[in-house]
Parts: sequence; C-alpha cells; structure tokens
Amino acid sequence: MFSSNSISNILGIGDKNLILTGEEIFETIKSVKYCVLNAILTYEPSHCPHCNSNKEGHNIVKNGSQMVKIVFNRAGNNPILLRVKKQRFYCKSCQKTFMAKTSLTNKGCFISNDVKRSIIGDLCEFKSIKLISKEHYVSSSTVNRVLRSTEVTNRKHHLPEILGIDEFKSTKSVDASMSVNLVDVSTGKIIDLVSDRRKFNLKEYFSSYPLKVREKVRYITTDIYAPYIDIAREMFPNAKIVLDKFHIVQLMTRNMNIKRVNIMKTMKTNTHNYRVLKRYWKIILAKEWELNSVEFYSYRCYKNLTNSSEILREILSFNEELKNAHKFYQNFLQSVELRDVDEINKILDKELSDIPECFHTSISTLKKHREYVINAIETTYSNASVEGNNNIIKTFKKVSFGFRSFRNLRARILLRNRYKICYSSSSNELDTAA
Repeated sequence: MFSSNSISNILGIGDKNLILTGEEIFETIKSVKYCVLNAILTYEPSHCPHCNSNKEGHNIVKNGSQMVKIVFNRAGNNPILLRVKKQRFYCKSCQKTFMAKTSLTNKGCFISNDVKRSIIGDLCEFKSIKLISKEHYVSSSTVNRVLRSTEVTNRKHHLPEILGIDEFKSTKSVDASMSVNLVDVSTGKIIDLVSDRRKFNLKEYFSSYPLKVREKVRYITTDIYAPYIDIAREMFPNAKIVLDKFHIVQLMTRNMNIKRVNIMKTMKTNTHNYRVLKRYWKIILAKEWELNSVEFYSYRCYKNLTNSSEILREILSFNEELKNAHKFYQNFLQSVELRDVDEINKILDKELSDIPECFHTSISTLKKHREYVINAIETTYSNASVEGNNNIIKTFKKVSFGFRSFRNLRARILLRNRYKICYSSSSNELDTAA
C-alpha cells in the first residue's frame, strides 16, 4: 500500500506542507472523468504578509479553511484533480486574514505549475493549440496565456557577427503580407521576427539598436530583395553584404528553363523532340558534371538503353540557341561551384551582345550587385540556416492551421528557439534552459 509521501513523489508534489488524506475517487466533471485526491495544506506561518509582524504567542491564529481545486497532469487515462483544504490565518495585529501558500500554483490560479511546464514543452513541438489544450484538459485560452507568459522583450543589446535576413508569409493580423526572419547564421538560431518587411519598418526596427551594436555586424546574408540591401548599407556601416548563392544560381536556372519552354512552343506536341524536352527538363538544368555517363538504363521516349549524359547530348542537338545557352549556363554553375572569382568577373565583364539573350536580365542584375556576388563566392556564408528556420515557421503554421495573431506566432517560434526541452527517461520532470 502506497503512503502519502509515495503518491506525492509520483505526482511530483514537492510541497511538504501539503498532506494527502484518504483514498482517490473518480468524479466526472464536465464530461471528463477525473481522479480526485483530497489533501490538507497547513503550517505555522512565520509572519503576517500584510503587516510583516512576526508570529509571537497567539497573535496569528488559525481561522477556518477554504477548499480549492488544483489540476495536475494526467496519470494513466485520467487527469488528476487535487482537492486541497487550505488553512486560513488571522492576524490580531492588523486584523486581516491570509491563506496558506503553496509552490504548486501561482496566486489565484488553479492550474498547477507542472501542467504549465508540460504545456510549454508541447508548445515547442509541432502541435496545434487545440490539441495541446485537449491533452491537458484546459481551454485554448489557457494555452495561449501560458504561451504569452513566455514572451521575452528583445532588449536590443546584441546582434550576431553574421546576420541572415529573409522573409516568410505572415499572418492576416499584420499590415504587410510578408514578415522578416532574423537569424544568427553562425549558430542557426532565430534572433527575432519582424512583422513587416517594408523598408521604413525595417529601418525603424534596426534604429532601435545602438550604433555600437550595429557596428559589430561583419556580414549580412540576404537574397536580392532591394530593401534588404538598402537597409544593410544604411544601418550596418561595417558589414559586408553577401548575396545568397542559391538565389544567384536560381536566377540563371529560371532563365535556362524559360529558354527550354520557348523552344518547346515552336515544336509540335506529338513529336519526339517535344516529349523529350518536356519530360527530361531536370537533365537540362542539372550540373553537367554530375550526370551519369557510365551506366545505362531504360528511359521513356527511348527504345534502347541510355543514360542522362546521352539524353542531354541529344537535347542540345535539337537547337543551336539552346546549346549555346546551356554552355553559358554550365560555365556559370561551374564558376560558382569552384568559387572561381576571376571567371565570375569575366562573365560579368562581357557585353550583353556576347551573352545568350535569355540571360540578359539576370546578368544585368548581377552586374548591378557585383560586389555582393563576389562576397558570396569568396565566403562560405549563405541563407541556408535562415531558409531552414523559415521551414520550421511554415510547419508550425500548417500544423496549427494558421495563426490569427502575429504575436502568438512570434512567441511560439522564439519559445522553441530559446528553450531546450529534455524529458528524462527516469522521471517526468521538464528541464527548460535558456
């Protein structure tokens, strides 16, 4: 037979002044079957919280009790409800009463701190608010209150040496359609989420950081969005701007694909050339040196065994313009892959008349940002960690079926980023570390 202390240890009740009495009973409250435990909370107070007078003799006496309910985490299939008889005290000095206090809950709250810590742990996982509230037998409003209690104000006293900036689809509660994700590229941790990506809003946000803090930023990784580049130049005097290599390559890849589609439009849809161009578009956009030229397999549109290198060779024979565009495209990819700054400069120094027409706009854009393109080639920094965090944000939005409030979205993302959740295999304790 378990003792009161044993049950207290199992439930994680660390208050020695709370004593369990009697056996557990099962009671249905609002269609939920609770395991109800009765307990008494009493002790000898050292002083009066109202007048701070110390207990001497009989100046502080017991004055009845009050029954309160405390919700605990589920044990087995049923949630636990602790029905506590709390002692009331009367101070003869100030003629006021006060209740016995317990560390299980905050003042005026009937939900135990263990439940709140468990909710915080679930908020860091990919779960919807409604599912979390259902698992802990509390309302969705309670879960949102616990979430907002974890908010930490950004004190604007630190920025990383390598700052990554990118946008993500925001909530309907903000004015702009896109919000900004700020990430420490060296650690991959989110620094903050800004509700609006427009230039005036970003300028106002970064202006709240002291100049000494902004001067410590050495690199800023971003895509080719003009406001990000302008803000980086204006607000971070010592920072080098690094364009994300993925977005640089993506410019050229899109142009190459557009050229393929335009050539397809000149062909009849029932021809072999059209079907090959339509089906094997990935081979055209792939890095040529990574294609298979040794092993042979069966491919649609081909009667004999072949490989991707042979298919590419045939595709390039369809059209001379496509062949020239592909040669230029592969030369650019190889220069980026090898971090060949000289070759990149040669490409950007070419006249537009010497470049395939489909790449004119992209090359003009890269020429405009030549310095930042070279920084991307020379350094190893990119927006990979920023894009990874954007994927986490999108997953949270998908699992939660969207967020009405940007404040709740920001609080939940920063909570996951800030806390390390660790459940011990030998206990139910939740360790949260900033």
